[in-house]
Amino acid sequence: MQRMTTILESLLLNRRAVVLTLVGSLLAVLLSYNLASFIFLQQFEQNLDNALGTRLQSVADVVARLLERDLPETEIVETIPPNSQLLYQLTLNEIRTANQLQAIYLVTPDYRTLVSIPEGNFQTGDNILYLREDSTEFALALRGLSAFSKLHDVAGNKFKSGYAPIRNLAGQVIAVLVVEASADFFSVLDNFQNGLYLGIFFSLIVVILYGAFIGWIVSYFVKLQDTARRNEKLAAMGQMAATVAHEIRNPLGIIKSTSEVLNDLVQPQGKQKELFDFIPAEVDRLNRLVNDFLTFARDKALKMETQDLVATVTKAVSDLQQDCKDESLEIVLKTEQPSLNVPHNPDAIRQVVLNLVMNAVQAMEGRGCVELTVRQKTQKGKHMVDIEVSDSGPGIAGDASKIFEPFYTTKTSGSGLGLAITRQIVEKHHGTIRTASGPSGGLQVTITIPA
Repeated sequence: MQRMTTILESLLLNRRAVVLTLVGSLLAVLLSYNLASFIFLQQFEQNLDNALGTRLQSVADVVARLLERDLPETEIVETIPPNSQLLYQLTLNEIRTANQLQAIYLVTPDYRTLVSIPEGNFQTGDNILYLREDSTEFALALRGLSAFSKLHDVAGNKFKSGYAPIRNLAGQVIAVLVVEASADFFSVLDNFQNGLYLGIFFSLIVVILYGAFIGWIVSYFVKLQDTARRNEKLAAMGQMAATVAHEIRNPLGIIKSTSEVLNDLVQPQGKQKELFDFIPAEVDRLNRLVNDFLTFARDKALKMETQDLVATVTKAVSDLQQDCKDESLEIVLKTEQPSLNVPHNPDAIRQVVLNLVMNAVQAMEGRGCVELTVRQKTQKGKHMVDIEVSDSGPGIAGDASKIFEPFYTTKTSGSGLGLAITRQIVEKHHGTIRTASGPSGGLQVTITIPA
C-alpha cells in the first residue's frame, strides 16, 4: 500500500509524464481505430468497385446481345436509320432507368456517337473523346471482350464504365456499347469517406479535450497535494516557532531587566556605556525575531474591510520615508488611480509593504531607490490590484521564489520569516505573490489581490 502511494505521488509530481502517457494511450487507441477504419474503407471501396465493374460489364453484355439482333449485317455501322434510332432510344432509356445507370452510349470503333442516352449528352456523330482514357478497355471490347474501367475522378466527379462489343452476324465487332454508373452510387462512397474523416476529426477533438481534462485534473490534484504538504510543513514549523519563541521570551526579559539594574548600579561612562547599551539593543533585536516567530505561528484569520488601498499603501510608505534619514536612499510611490476601494486588512497590508521595502533596502545595503507602484488591472475577466515593489539592488541568483519559504534567508542576520509572513498575509487576501527581474536590474516583487 505504501509503495502504491509512493508511485502515485511520484506520478502526480511528474505531471507532464502522466498527461503524455494518458493522452498517448488514448491517441494510440484512436489511431488504431482510425487506421482499421481506413483499411476497412479501402477494402470496402475496392470490393465495391469490383462489384460495380462486374455489374456494369454484365449489363453491357446483356444489352449488347439485344442490340445485335437489329443492327445491319455490315462490317461497319456508319449511321442508324431514324425509325431504328427512336426504337433504340426508347429501349436503352428503359434499360438505363431499370438499372439506375447514368448513361448508355452506342459508339463506333472511332469513338463517334450512334445513340446517346440521355439524348442531350451527345448528338449523333459526336466524338466522345473522354472514352480514350479507357483505351485499354475500349480496345478489349473491339477485340470482342467485355470489360470495365477503373474509377475516374475528374473535377470531383466520379466515372466508371462498362464496355461490351456488338457483333454482326459474321462475328465482326462493328460497335461498342458503353454503360456508365449512376452518380448516386458514388455518393455512397463519398458519404462513407466523409463519415470516416468526420470520425477522425472528432477523434482528434476528443484527444485534445481529454488531454486538457487530464492535465487539469492532474494539476488540480498536484496543487491540492502541494497545499496539503505545505500546510503540514507550516503547521510543524509554526508549532516549533511558537515553542522556541515562548522559551526565549522569558530569558530575554530577564536579561534586559538585569542589564537595566546593572546600568543603574554601575552608571558606566564612555566605553563601558557602549557595552551596556549593546545588551538592550541586542535584546530588542532578539525580541523582534521572537515576534516574527509568534506572528508566523499564530497564522490567525484577518478581518477584511473595504477601504482605500492607495491610502493604506501611502501611509505605510510615508512612515518609511520619515524613518529614512539617509539621502542616498530613496523610496518612491507611484499610483495610477487616486483611490481604490478594495477589501483588505490595513494593518496586514502595511506590514507587507514594510517587509518588502525593508528587504529591498537591506538588499541594496541602504543605497539606491525602492519604487512602489499601485495599479488596477483586469485578469481573466476579474478586477485585480497589483502592488509592485522594485529595487535597484543586485537581485537574487537562482530561484527567487525560495525567498518566501520559512526560515530561508541570504542575510547573516534575520529570522527568514519576514517574507514568509508576507506571503501568508497575501494568501489570506486570496492573492498571489511573484518575483521577477526589476527594470533597474534588481528584484521586482508583485502582489496581486482581488479588487
